[in-house]
Amino acid sequence: MEIPIQFCRMVLLLASVLTGGLACGSAQAQAAEPGQPTVIWLSSYFAPVNVPVEGKPGDGIADRITEYVVAHWTQAQHQFVRANPTRIWHMLGQQASMCDTAALRTPEREKLAYFRDVFFSPPPQVILRPEALDRVRLNEQGQVDPVELMNNPDLRGVIVKQRAYGPAVDQVLRQPGGRLNVEQLASPNYGAGTLKMILLGRADYLIEYDITLAYAITQDAALARLKVLPLKGAENFVVTGFACPRTPWGLATIRRIDAILSTPEAAALIVNTELGALTSATVARYGAQIRESVRRASVVDAERFR
Repeated sequence: MEIPIQFCRMVLLLASVLTGGLACGSAQAQAAEPGQPTVIWLSSYFAPVNVPVEGKPGDGIADRITEYVVAHWTQAQHQFVRANPTRIWHMLGQQASMCDTAALRTPEREKLAYFRDVFFSPPPQVILRPEALDRVRLNEQGQVDPVELMNNPDLRGVIVKQRAYGPAVDQVLRQPGGRLNVEQLASPNYGAGTLKMILLGRADYLIEYDITLAYAITQDAALARLKVLPLKGAENFVVTGFACPRTPWGLATIRRIDAILSTPEAAALIVNTELGALTSATVARYGAQIRESVRRASVVDAERFR
């Protein structure tokens, strides 16, 4: 009896979680020719970054860069698997031979994976329902202190479990003995539904990115009612890109990805893709910095991956 490719891929995922490796003896796994590598690309639904269609790259900004890499790596077989953020980082932590296509870079994750930076995004912001504005205190710079915000018993926050938000927020989430009034959701799609939760009053605020809110408003104009405030300590860019496990396979794979993306053509694609997904105000403020950051990342550096 012929084994469907979808079932075989589920076997691959389970094997990777339990053993840190891959195992599938069926010819229906679309095995590569002898000596030809197989690369499994992981992604979660997180519009407009990843918008997978039937498990394959769709029209998200990271999807377009993944498709570019795949198109320029014809010597390998490519498979695509959709998984939630918790599962992705469990697999990479188990040294599974797979790569995340849109991983946020943090010092903790660098212990588990090699990164190739792609997008340099404006920092996360506080997104509130209008009725909660009078309960949020701003500093002299018009910013919200994340420590004060998430410890405020009069405000109900929501974030996505296992998702990185940048140092200013992540440090608060790790504080020992804290009693944060923040609900952590195990979401399969990086919390795309949480904006609607805020609008409906099921929570007072969430922490999210300009790119996510801008996209969501195009899908539901009612979300334009939500208010946005900057976070204290979240002035630096959030860096996302490819992440492969800290193994010899992962190092070789991330170096191959880097070689493909370190060209003027690839850099232009990355810049145009990201700027096209941001609000016009954000492009005016951060556009030059984004272009320069992508240019620096496109300079080949043998010491980058250590």
